[in-house]
Amino acid sequence: MSPIIQIADLNISAGEKSLLQLPQFTCHSGEVHAVVGESGSGKSLLLNCIMQLLPQSLSTNGTIKIEFNANSNPVSIPSLLELSKQEKQRLRGKYIGMVFQEPMSALNPQMTCGAQLMEAWNIHCLRENRNKFNTILQKLQLVGLAESADRILKSFPHQLSGGQRQRVMIVMATLHNPPLVLADEPTTALDFTSRKQVMDDFLRIVKSMGSTLIWVSHELDLVQDYAQTVTVLRKGRFVQYGTVQQVFHSEPSDYVKDLLKATPKAKSVIVQTENVTVRIRELSKSFGKGASKVLALKDFSIELGPGQTLAIIGTSGSGKSTLAKLLVGLETLDGGSVEINGETLPSHPPTGVQMVFQDPYASLNRRFTSFQAISEILRFVNPKLNANDIQTKSIELLEKVGFDDRLIHAKPDQMSGGQRQRLCIAKALATNPQILILDEAVAALDPLIQKQILELLTSLQIEKKLIYLFITHNLDVAKSMADKWCFLSEGKTQEMPKEWA
Repeated sequence: MSPIIQIADLNISAGEKSLLQLPQFTCHSGEVHAVVGESGSGKSLLLNCIMQLLPQSLSTNGTIKIEFNANSNPVSIPSLLELSKQEKQRLRGKYIGMVFQEPMSALNPQMTCGAQLMEAWNIHCLRENRNKFNTILQKLQLVGLAESADRILKSFPHQLSGGQRQRVMIVMATLHNPPLVLADEPTTALDFTSRKQVMDDFLRIVKSMGSTLIWVSHELDLVQDYAQTVTVLRKGRFVQYGTVQQVFHSEPSDYVKDLLKATPKAKSVIVQTENVTVRIRELSKSFGKGASKVLALKDFSIELGPGQTLAIIGTSGSGKSTLAKLLVGLETLDGGSVEINGETLPSHPPTGVQMVFQDPYASLNRRFTSFQAISEILRFVNPKLNANDIQTKSIELLEKVGFDDRLIHAKPDQMSGGQRQRLCIAKALATNPQILILDEAVAALDPLIQKQILELLTSLQIEKKLIYLFITHNLDVAKSMADKWCFLSEGKTQEMPKEWA
């Protein structure tokens, strides 16, 4: 196999601070190459650099050489960093496709998914080949959206589940059969079974195109199952390169050993209590009317007491996030009731329930630094706090979720996906909540940071008797946190499938 991309002496920096140093990186034609490492290690920076989507505030040095065949025509780019703006635009989408980490942020909220896919198709097509709708339908079928394709195409991004949005992104990235495909955590938003189905579908598409995949992931089990070669990064520095067998089994570095050991362990003590703080009875919610009516949640009931955690498991689109939105007042319930400490849940926020959302970038104010985001909440919750107290408490909260001096004064677009999620957790904790909903709150985190956050959440729960509703597709995470379990499918509570147990 010949190299499709070769990187030498790459250095990405912000001012005098180096964010990523990569002396050498090579990926061969037809290869599935995984990039792994902790949050903030430079994984997404690498993909955005190849895609030439880095902010102008960052400086980049080094060489990125790309060579491939496009429709039997050889294309050679000696230095990707030296291309003009117009040349980079022609390259993106047609020759290099990318699946972004946070589809809700990457998709246009004002356009239906069908309109966005047609736009992506038409941009790189000759006029006589425009509006080739069959290609889009075929791609949707390949990622498991055949039965719901019509609804998906007519829906806006916010009307889809996280997994469905991610599959739309995969279709968009592969529409033009690009020789090089980049994927930044493409299965983070997917449930236990769907993530393997999507990876099977994704790789089948990539291989059918004869393309190369560079895939960023913190899901080490999937990397071992699907990747051929692996590059390991840590804190912006190269750690190791090799085959999956070398990196994870025969020659693992100390850092890789630490990543492998960080898998959450099952909870040793189940919290039992006779006191009931939260009482949910027959909660129901549907969307749409008439023939297009979709049941999102039906007759959901549960009781929880102080210090207990309910793990809510289910497939993408099963109603998990709908339940969370009902409890925080972002959706109105159709039927049923919710009581907290004997009082009916308010129909509009604030409801007294706090939430960490699945998509951190979409839930953060991009103009605010971490410090400003936390201090704003503290000022609202307790107007009597003086400036010194607000500063002290803000920094304490941010340090609790692992922020250093740079991140404390950074804005969301200066953070990795995992760092943004930690900021969202700190924001939720700033209100000193009694009930906390965590909607895939650790899905974007690498194993080491995930372990730290879970330990933090556990210690806070013990200290403050917090009640958690932990929405997750990661069974290891659920087992490490849960006192009670609930499996949702098509909006209904059902028995846990054998393959999930």
